[in-house]
Amino acid sequence: MSKFEILRANNICTAERYGLDHFCMDLYEAETLLILGNCSSGKDIVKDVLIGQNIVQAGNFFWKEEPIDHKTMLEKIQCHEIFYASPDKVLIDSYTVAENIYVIRNRKKGIMPTQKAMNIQTANLLGELGFTLNPEHRIRDLDFFQRLLVCLTKAVSYDSKVILFDYMDNILQVSHLKYLKKWMEKQKLEGRSFIIFGEKYDEIYKSCDRVVIMSDGRDKKIAPVSEILKNEIPYYWLGEAYSKFNQPRGNAPQIPHRSNRRSEYQDMRRNNILGIYDKDWGNKKPDIQYFVHLYEQNYKILDEYNVFFDPLFHNTAYKNKQYIFIENIEYDKILSSFPLAYNLMIPRNKWELLSRTSRIKEEVMVQEFYKQFEFLKNKGRHYSEYFFYRLVAIYRFERFRKPLMILDNAFLRLDIVEENYMRDYIFYIAEKMNVILISHRLNEIDQTAGTILYVEDGKIVQIDSVDSR
Repeated sequence: MSKFEILRANNICTAERYGLDHFCMDLYEAETLLILGNCSSGKDIVKDVLIGQNIVQAGNFFWKEEPIDHKTMLEKIQCHEIFYASPDKVLIDSYTVAENIYVIRNRKKGIMPTQKAMNIQTANLLGELGFTLNPEHRIRDLDFFQRLLVCLTKAVSYDSKVILFDYMDNILQVSHLKYLKKWMEKQKLEGRSFIIFGEKYDEIYKSCDRVVIMSDGRDKKIAPVSEILKNEIPYYWLGEAYSKFNQPRGNAPQIPHRSNRRSEYQDMRRNNILGIYDKDWGNKKPDIQYFVHLYEQNYKILDEYNVFFDPLFHNTAYKNKQYIFIENIEYDKILSSFPLAYNLMIPRNKWELLSRTSRIKEEVMVQEFYKQFEFLKNKGRHYSEYFFYRLVAIYRFERFRKPLMILDNAFLRLDIVEENYMRDYIFYIAEKMNVILISHRLNEIDQTAGTILYVEDGKIVQIDSVDSR
């Protein structure tokens, strides 16, 4: 990181309800800057400002240490000197990798190279960057990380000086972050700078030089990563309300079983919550067959330590579907397509499906839903759609009274406030049934589960349990 300032935003204000309030930031050449904030912090509006999708009401910009007006800032964006590497906004699914690199933008007309030329030029560029992508593969056949690499390739093809991208903690794995860190270090030698937008600090900070902590549309703290204490971050978002959720924890030794975990939640409900920490899902899709395979491979150790897989696999409960499995992607699609009443009122039987009083029941269930989650009525606090959909998905299945509920990534994409509400809700559910949480983020289940299974390649390598004495 050099001391040459390439971009600065000074006292930026926007007109949105949750907009920017005299926000300031600076970015140096060959630097990686992390803008960290929850869903209502204003970080997304910062992103919109930097990619020209939000009108600035007040404030000044500086480019290469020279003041520029808003029009010049927009020209920098349109010329791709500032590039947003977002697969959803940049790439066309039906095009190949090569075609996406050379697609004409900004309505400029010109002669496109031949398909063969595009493939050759793209292969050369990918080789220079060290990306193992096939220029002829279509974007829709790639996963998120591969699409991100295509976006970064496109940014380099434009010779962009500042590259922005989102840290998707639910998709990008630790190995992906290590790969990106090495790649960004090489690009910094070329004078490029990076801005990463994220809600979680756990892994991405290792790839960054400085951090901007945001809350309420303001920059609460700007400092090098070495000067940021992880424990202090939530106080900028929640203040003292976060203190009870933020106790330090020691690292568990690599032994088959432990029973001396300490927790701020000395609550018997945790004994009904099992956490499964698996970084790669054992190379299997996280569905019910994953648990079947896990039990078949590890039934001896599970029986030895009396882990409550029994209700699901040891008897006819599995065949009779005496469980609820909520997978984190498919339900969001369903919930976003239908009104709240329809999603809450899933019929348990034919009688309930054909009942004439279903409309009345729907109204009652909506009222009961908001009665249980009164905090959703707080107009001064914006909650993400994902958090709302997750609450509805879990709430509606409480009615089925199954002995077990399995939640895949229950805390996925939630900010700290939402995560705390979700944790309290899971504790409430654990009073009535057993709960299994599966996640590739250890700290989330560590604060919630009474017992944690550490899984690698489909095998349990460690069992970690809370001391309930």
